This record gives sequence, structure tokens and C-alpha cells, in this order.
Amino acid sequence: MIRNTLISALFVSCLLPETAAAADLSVDIKGIRKAEGQLHVALFEEAGWGDNQAAQTKVIPSTGDDVTFVFEGLQPGRYGIKMFHDVDGDGELKRSMIGIPVEPYGFSNDAPVRFGPPDFDTAAFEVTEDGAVQTITLR
Repeated sequence: MIRNTLISALFVSCLLPETAAAADLSVDIKGIRKAEGQLHVALFEEAGWGDNQAAQTKVIPSTGDDVTFVFEGLQPGRYGIKMFHDVDGDGELKRSMIGIPVEPYGFSNDAPVRFGPPDFDTAAFEVTEDGAVQTITLR
């Protein structure tokens, strides 16, 4: 009886899909010039990139020094990061009259900006089961 139950349990477990291990993403922010305001960091999957539907967000006080923090428990896959340094603390990216950001900002892969934010493929990176590291330099 116990043997049949064990065999049945092993058989059923072989039919279940494997679940991917949760991974961590370490993010290094470089080029912070002021110890004022907060860093607003948003992590995106491809589906949420265009309409700013973040998978996770973090708000970190600015110390004026480079910062490292971790997004925990991510499923392996492709992600992108958008972030800005909210120097004046109003919770929004301040822009000029013609829409150009006047507060520091950045993207994963230090993706270049040309007439607007980069597309997802330019900023995308892989998080594997072993995790990942991204470095973003504010501009």
C-alpha cells in the first residue's frame, strides 16, 4: 500500500510543470549628485513597459552617494528598468516646457535616449535562476 502511494506520488510529480526558482536582481545606481529627494525605480516586464505598468517599484532616499539595492523573488525572464532621481521630492519627474527631463533619470543597460525613452528591447536584460546585476548611470 505504501509502495503504491509512493509510486503514484512520484508519477504525478513528473507530470507537473517545473516551477522556476525565484531570483534576485541587484541594481547599482551611479552618478547621484545630490543628497536630496528620492530615487524612484520601476522594474518592468515587456507587457508593462509601454504603459508604465511596473512589476515592482522601489523608492529609496537619496544619500548623494552611489546606491545598491535588490529586487527579490523574481521569476527568470526579461526585464527592463526605468528610474529617476526626484530631487525636489514631489513624486514626479520634472520636465522642461518642451518635455525634456530636468531631473536625473536612467534606464537599464544605460539605454540611450533619442526623442523619448528607449524601447523595451534596448533596455531589456535577462534575469536567470542565478539572478542578475544591472548598473544604471544617471544622466
